[in-house]
Amino acid sequence: MSRKIQCSVLTPDRVLFEGQVDFAVVQAHDGEIGFLFNHAPLVAELGLGEVRLRSADQASFLMVEGGFVEIRDNELIVLAESAFKKEELAKDLLDRQIREISAAERPAEIRDRITMDLELKKLKARLKVASR
Repeated sequence: MSRKIQCSVLTPDRVLFEGQVDFAVVQAHDGEIGFLFNHAPLVAELGLGEVRLRSADQASFLMVEGGFVEIRDNELIVLAESAFKKEELAKDLLDRQIREISAAERPAEIRDRITMDLELKKLKARLKVASR
């Protein structure tokens, strides 16, 4: 008997991963959630961060930015607002973008500061995945 989870990672415009995994970890809005075979049914809001998918012979790393995750009957579905595979993230480019935003003058408007902080947080999370 296979003790695997059927996993799909989707965005509105593409499928990033489709396959069976032994173990999955996703970044929920309030922390990481790990999934194994026969996990209790769950729906949770995704946060900003890493998704780790492991099977006996491989590991896959992805970056998600918002959305939802659901597990039911050993089927895990990650519906992300946006997502990237590790291979799609360039460390050098991300480093440069982080340095540029960090060196920029802070905007006077609170809304602009929040936008800048969120962009910096996204870039740092992408860099973490790219560095794996």
